[in-house]
Amino acid sequence: MLFNQLKEQYSTCTKCPALCQSRSQVVFGSGNPQAQVLFIGEAPGASEDKNGIPFCGMSGKILTELLTSVGISREDVFITNTILCRPQDNRNPAKDEVQNCRERLDKLITIMKPKVIVTIGNFATERILGKTGIKSLRGKIFEIMINDTAVKIVPAVHPANLLYNGRNPEIFEQMKNDFKTISAVIADNKPKIQKKWMDFS
Repeated sequence: MLFNQLKEQYSTCTKCPALCQSRSQVVFGSGNPQAQVLFIGEAPGASEDKNGIPFCGMSGKILTELLTSVGISREDVFITNTILCRPQDNRNPAKDEVQNCRERLDKLITIMKPKVIVTIGNFATERILGKTGIKSLRGKIFEIMINDTAVKIVPAVHPANLLYNGRNPEIFEQMKNDFKTISAVIADNKPKIQKKWMDFS
């Protein structure tokens, strides 16, 4: 299956009746579908649901700032969520909703073949790593096998956490440090360019 086919398939998904009621559209993702880096968040909020782009509200501004701080553009990565539809009143995704969106995320990973996955927040981290406790997992590097390929996973605190804590500068510095780790992991996984020197002596 191709990326565009998967996007088309899920644009009219009706697996979660409650989410069909609360969403105005399916927010599939944004960025570069050929990227080697995949960011996975939690669920669309009001701004994302309105615009059809993940992380385009206040949390998105913080995410963009964090990416920019380590020289990464949103166009260099692909950003999606654990579930694609906005839950009512921005409640947490239900277990069955995460499960219903599991096949879609698995297929996306199979199509994209990312070298690095950044799990933003508890829901994405639990979904990919099967681990909870983002505060103890954040900034650490895990390696798991997906489709017989080694993939580096770096959990990160959700940008909304900074908003909930009144933009605490200490927390923001921690988040910036985690993004330095993410940047280093991405750099390590870029294909090495072989330089050929011609000897004219």
